[in-house]
Amino acid sequence: MSKYAVLVAGGTGGHINAAIAMGERLQAQRYEVSYLTGQRPLDYKLFAKLPVEHLASWPLRTKNPIKLLNSLFKNLIVFLKIFKTFRARRPQFVVGAGGYVCGPTLLAARLQGIPVFIFEQNAVLGLTNKLLARLSTVIFTHFRDTQGIPASLNSKVRVVGNPTRSSIAHTPPRSSDGHLRVLVFGGSLGATQINDLVGEWVQRDQEIQVTVIHQTGQDQAPKFPAGKNVSYQPTKYLDNIQEQYAWCDVLIARAGASTVAELRIVRKPCFLIPFPQATDNHQWWNALRYRDEVDYDVDVVEPRAPRSEMAERLAAFLTKAKTGTLRTSQITPLAVDSGEVALREIFRHVGTVQKN
Repeated sequence: MSKYAVLVAGGTGGHINAAIAMGERLQAQRYEVSYLTGQRPLDYKLFAKLPVEHLASWPLRTKNPIKLLNSLFKNLIVFLKIFKTFRARRPQFVVGAGGYVCGPTLLAARLQGIPVFIFEQNAVLGLTNKLLARLSTVIFTHFRDTQGIPASLNSKVRVVGNPTRSSIAHTPPRSSDGHLRVLVFGGSLGATQINDLVGEWVQRDQEIQVTVIHQTGQDQAPKFPAGKNVSYQPTKYLDNIQEQYAWCDVLIARAGASTVAELRIVRKPCFLIPFPQATDNHQWWNALRYRDEVDYDVDVVEPRAPRSEMAERLAAFLTKAKTGTLRTSQITPLAVDSGEVALREIFRHVGTVQKN
């Protein structure tokens, strides 16, 4: 049987990074891998230089009947195209890592008897995965308690975590030296809410030396005058975030799936501001599940809280960080590779023997 697999994902870093992480592991097993994605900015950015096809799939989540009909028509075209593609070259299996592009593509695979597998990285089952769950051979989840999975499908669920890039690794906390290092990021496109809150804080004078590396996003490059004892280093994008993970003492971030998965590995105190417009408020639930699982300080602010409350909570968190009173992790994580665990399960179902 041909060692060829197709990975599908689109729209968000959480979806796309999981697909790429699985692709890395499949290629290590000498699989030929190709990707299917959509036509949104991150679909082009994160899949650049990979063997990918961009499809004009549309979301079904809309209350406008005309938009819904248009989306169904667009997805029908995608379905027919991929159905024909899979007939011409049949993959051994297809993995959907999230995003509405998974709907027509995994359906095209399943109707031809090709095994399909889905990942749900968030704490709430997304709409597309709700539609695909019954078709999937296995439902891989990030969290133990994922909302929205019918009890009748529990036998399909495997809690594996979220596949992450192989470069992400645990680094022990630094010894206290009276210098606080803060890493801030809000995703590849930035986050105005986080940028403004952090920008307000860095303008304050500090009693100890503080260095802030702030990924502001490609379209957002705010400049703030730094207060006394503050070194403020804004950057549009972090090309090698593992270096910054190892460098920092604390983090300020959103609570997307890939961010939470990486923070689980890094294991440093963090202040999370979930994206308030996240579908089904899933970032809020991601953050709460994550906070309840770990042995170090994770502060989660309600995403629609008043700005003044957010600013007060952030200042209190960073004051604790400066005084060394935040709890740090006392656990060295086991080297469990979520992608490898998922891959073994996939191979078990499709009859492939994994070789080391």
